[in-house]
Amino acid sequence: MLLVGISIEDTKEDVDKLARKVVNLRIFEDEQDNFWKQSIKDVKGQILSISQFTLYAKTKKGTKPDFHMAQKGHIAKELYDDFLQVMRNELGDENVQDGQFGAMMSCSLTNEGPVTIILDSKN
Repeated sequence: MLLVGISIEDTKEDVDKLARKVVNLRIFEDEQDNFWKQSIKDVKGQILSISQFTLYAKTKKGTKPDFHMAQKGHIAKELYDDFLQVMRNELGDENVQDGQFGAMMSCSLTNEGPVTIILDSKN
């Protein structure tokens, strides 16, 4: 599962680069149980991608989250759709699913192992 936030600083080049990184990042074991050997593409896996503007919440001041670093909805949707398309081009349409952009959704995540990785286009 991917939780994807689009910031006001992100560009089409950023989302294309991150989509390719997601597809090719070696986070899975190989056939001999060696860690960090295969990508989602190598294992013919599937991705569930969820848009999540709240990832850009700033909480340094006050008691209310500040979302000014999150991209405006219509621009974020265009960039998010580009992100999905790059992954679908690499993995196939059937292997990249997404929720409804901007909708309230209930999602469940079960981590397999203690691995959660943050990818940021600016770092």
